[in-house]
Amino acid sequence: MKIALVALLASVAQFAAAAPTGGFKNIVYFQEWAIYDQNAPIYTLDWDRITHVNYAFGKPAPDGTVGLFDPYAAVEITYPQFGDNDDDNGNLHGQFGQANRLKKLHRGTKFGLSIGGWTLSDQFSNIFATDAGRQKFVSSSLQLMQDLGLDFIDIDWEYPVEGGNDQPPVPHRPEDIQNYVTVLQLFRQAFAKLPFKAELSVASPAGPDNYRHWDFKAICGALDHINIMTYDLAGDWSAYTDHQANLFEDPTHPAGKKYSVHGAVQDYIKGGCAPEKIVLGIPLYGRSFENSNGLYGNFTKPTKGSWKGGEGEWDYKALPLAGSTEFYDAKLGAAYSYDAAQKIFVSYESPKSLAAKLDYVKQYGLGGTMYWAGDQDAAAGTDRSLITQSYNYFGKDNMAFWQNNVNYPNSKYPNVRAGSTPVTPTPVTPTTPTPVKPTTP
Repeated sequence: MKIALVALLASVAQFAAAAPTGGFKNIVYFQEWAIYDQNAPIYTLDWDRITHVNYAFGKPAPDGTVGLFDPYAAVEITYPQFGDNDDDNGNLHGQFGQANRLKKLHRGTKFGLSIGGWTLSDQFSNIFATDAGRQKFVSSSLQLMQDLGLDFIDIDWEYPVEGGNDQPPVPHRPEDIQNYVTVLQLFRQAFAKLPFKAELSVASPAGPDNYRHWDFKAICGALDHINIMTYDLAGDWSAYTDHQANLFEDPTHPAGKKYSVHGAVQDYIKGGCAPEKIVLGIPLYGRSFENSNGLYGNFTKPTKGSWKGGEGEWDYKALPLAGSTEFYDAKLGAAYSYDAAQKIFVSYESPKSLAAKLDYVKQYGLGGTMYWAGDQDAAAGTDRSLITQSYNYFGKDNMAFWQNNVNYPNSKYPNVRAGSTPVTPTPVTPTTPTPVKPTTP
């Protein structure tokens, strides 16, 4: 397995290099399934204002091989309006094909694969527990980078040690964090051999119960940045209607809730994570509570939402709901809407609450903002677009728009290889060394 990884590194060493620059990040996750009910292919994202597009999600197999979750959406569906036709020449189609086209038009935007997520984290613990699994995971990820034209790998394991989705239960063990660090270090070693700037990131929890075992110093030390999922701090599982992404803790909270964006960020920093590597997660959706009298009130399970099967979750672009009034609590840095007639309370991010978080990012020297998920934002360039708001606040010249890589000569797809220039070693004329007479001690 190690021999295979070494061989793969030798082949990808033909990629062309792109030099990185610093700056704030404006990261946006693209959810693969948005192409269906939402009719939002990857080309509908605002690529001009995004530094990193994270494709959600890649699926790890039991042996560690990383693959695609929905091949039709990822590499098969065609878009004739862009000259993407259903041919037999072996070209890369789907969202990945479009992403490679867009990378060439937006050279400052990086594109990568996020692996795992809430429903696909069930293999991580077992894979990372063995050397063979770890090696396979890294080598197959590098192969995907080469084939699919990726700039980075992002891992979304929910969650090491604690588990996550309990239907069925996600396998987890006490050694998960140690094994996680080992995998990240393997990636870092592999990336160091590439002639272009490949990035490594992870999505991480904002709830203390889920990060209490994390070795922040070791994990952040192996990463380019860490995307803290600073949302879902409340929902239909909560005791009361509540804020899902409050910046600060409410000392008068009736249930004594201690979760807050500030609390999570400060725990990461105290644990040894460099502030500039921390990227603040921003939700582009709201969580609703029905039959409620308002904040911290009782409620019933939600019955409506923007998505089929997604009751209780509303796209930000649909908020505030008709008949609702939008509120902002400056003390907590939290926004919500309430419809007194329908008794619907919705917690979400608004331009005012985001403004407080952007100030917070600068105040603490954080790395930028991350959004879940891009198709849920208001129209790009408008006053309600949160992705646009981050871009305008940071300013293009202060953002991480370092050049992406478009040189993948070893991709299995002809249209990804197209235009690539293999790096040919400079010939060296051999010389005969001058004999040196040995000396007698």
